[in-house]
Amino acid sequence: MRRVLLAGLLVVVSLVLAILWMAGGVQSPHTTSQPIVTIDGAATSTATDTLDVVVWNIAWGYGWGSEGTGSRKPKEHFDRSIEKMGRVLRDAGVDLVLLQEVDFDSTRSYGVDQAKRLAELAGLPYVAYAESWTANWVPFPYWPVEDHFGHMRSGGAILSRFPITRNEVELLDKPAENAFHYNLFYLFRYLQAADVKIGDSTLRVFNTHLEAFSRSNREQQAAHIAATIANYDGDKLFGGDLNSVPPESDVRSGYVDEPHTDHDGDPTVATLRAIDGLADTIGPDTFGPNQAEYFTFPAHAPNRRLDYIMASDTWTVEASGVLKAAGDVSDHMPLYAKLRRR
Repeated sequence: MRRVLLAGLLVVVSLVLAILWMAGGVQSPHTTSQPIVTIDGAATSTATDTLDVVVWNIAWGYGWGSEGTGSRKPKEHFDRSIEKMGRVLRDAGVDLVLLQEVDFDSTRSYGVDQAKRLAELAGLPYVAYAESWTANWVPFPYWPVEDHFGHMRSGGAILSRFPITRNEVELLDKPAENAFHYNLFYLFRYLQAADVKIGDSTLRVFNTHLEAFSRSNREQQAAHIAATIANYDGDKLFGGDLNSVPPESDVRSGYVDEPHTDHDGDPTVATLRAIDGLADTIGPDTFGPNQAEYFTFPAHAPNRRLDYIMASDTWTVEASGVLKAAGDVSDHMPLYAKLRRR
């Protein structure tokens, strides 16, 4: 009996250690400086009065089904996706790109550093990384095994035509209602803060990807981010995938693609719009009468807006909209704003 118990204990300990190894250990929210990379051959901009900005959740080049409902795709699919994304950014002549759901070295996207590749294709010389999901092996989707996400290094990134001099990333709390073992493998949502040198001035760029499935967690994240950004007194820009719709949206629930998603009463966007000195580049007066023009999700049949660019009152908005040339290469459409310094 003692041998049986010992063997059973050994099996349990081995299983626990294997799970911890796969998850990369027990990870906690924290703030770190993360890498800034310079791309060879791309020119730094000397313009100081205008800024063309894009926010884009690229769904790691997968497209619809990237959350795990789709089956594994060949490397050629991802190569084509990233090439098209690069063309869209290059053709738009953007200066600053805030990306979410970018793979840096992941089995599911064949180990390609998508942030670096997009910067090369778009001709943007600076890349600031926001790695928020690190694991040795993510066993999701659970079956079949060959569809597992596998080795994971993923998160967000900022691409810039101007030098980036600082890059800090805060990993935010995961949903408390999730089971412990689930959160072991679950991605961190994050707030990235990078300093971008534009002429003689510094623009602090905040990039985020908020919680999608837990409203209470998303509300907590929004309140924390609002306080963090409000505490910075300098010139600032904020953007990302907020996973919530504007308060003035006519449709806030009952989406065909996600019938169980409900944004009624969700204060996320209102909380972030209320940051003093910061304004949504597509505010209520613009979005309200022309809502369909600014829908960003889902890319194959857009029915709501989840993506945002907000800027200091030191900038005026000359143009804003959705880069519809992107089509459904991601599950989000890229949001665009052309800003001019006052």
